[in-house]
Amino acid sequence: MEKLDYIVVGGGMAGGRAAENARKADDKGSILLLTEEPFAPYERPPLSKGYLRGTEDLSHVYLRDEDFWAENRVEVRTGARVTALLPAEKQVRLADGSTLGYGKLALATGSRARSLPIPGADLPGVRCLRTIADADAIRAESGADRRVVVLGGSFTGSEAAASLTQLGAEATVVFAEDRLQAKVTTPDLGAYLDRLYAEKGVRLIPRTTAVAVEGGDRAERVRLSDGQTLPADLVVMGAGSVINTELARQAGLELDAQGGVLVDDRLRTSDPDIYAAGDIASWPDRHFDKRMRVEHWDVARGQGIRAGRNMAGQDKPYAAMPYFFSDLFHLYMEAWGDLSSWDASVSRGVPEEGHFVFFYFRAGRLVGALGDHLERSEQKAIPGIIGRRPLYDDLADSLANASIPLPDLAE
Repeated sequence: MEKLDYIVVGGGMAGGRAAENARKADDKGSILLLTEEPFAPYERPPLSKGYLRGTEDLSHVYLRDEDFWAENRVEVRTGARVTALLPAEKQVRLADGSTLGYGKLALATGSRARSLPIPGADLPGVRCLRTIADADAIRAESGADRRVVVLGGSFTGSEAAASLTQLGAEATVVFAEDRLQAKVTTPDLGAYLDRLYAEKGVRLIPRTTAVAVEGGDRAERVRLSDGQTLPADLVVMGAGSVINTELARQAGLELDAQGGVLVDDRLRTSDPDIYAAGDIASWPDRHFDKRMRVEHWDVARGQGIRAGRNMAGQDKPYAAMPYFFSDLFHLYMEAWGDLSSWDASVSRGVPEEGHFVFFYFRAGRLVGALGDHLERSEQKAIPGIIGRRPLYDDLADSLANASIPLPDLAE
């Protein structure tokens, strides 16, 4: 049986960064990355943005060029599905029946797209958007005058609708919430997005769900909960994701109440020889004094770096503030902090002017911020302001006053 010093399970951002950074921390150990997909490690944000539109090629999707892994003595084994994790034996079992031993292991299995449990969801012409293959298929089936119905108004759905519209498709977005990206957008920002999407030719149908996809040999229409039927040449499901914790559960690793893999501040799981990073990891966040699990690019990147280095001998905490970004037509929105829930907000600037920040409060304290086209000094200042967790009454007026530079409020 082959034995490796380090095995990484997962070929997304977290897995790729873990393997890369294990090498940075240990110049001699053997490193193997196992990914079920037929691709080298890659990141997912371009799949709903530039890669979907065809303005970026795979070089913008892959984490590293094809020579990097060999030059750094990291073996990447594609098409390798792990079927069992055996912590007691420190082994993994693959679908081909082989078994590999490890000294330390990083689990970065990520998420898979959620398919809506409705009739017709398995018809040809119904697509999810999670992988390179998904993006290739959607781009091939969309284009000028194609009628695309996007189911879901969160990040994937709203970004995909914007990209497909830019490819010439006639896009309609159906979503249960009252505004796009409702978890992180204020009513004012939601109203602006409504106007923007209408100007770009995208039809939005809020407070509505799909009850069936209908057609003969392929999808032809979508029936909605309000009784109307939408013609469709292509249906894209942007209905969220399901975290891949089957291996962790089977191995007996401790999970939180929502199914995330419990890790400490070093990203160690309940087994000290197994680390977890990315979508599946539930970590103790020092900024908000609670456990968090975030399915965004920057968390996967930062946790992959830290998990890889820690399993290879370093011993440092993961302490970054959560961050994410979203591209919607000309908007480049960035967000920091914990936007999982909030009950008050303060705005600086207005979306129509192309430069704005919304600050979010929960129970009277600042928990996060979201802005568009921010200056570098503002990007650097915002995490520091949030990290202080100021009271609404102490800072709201200053945050709303655009004449006060944000860096001054971070001091």
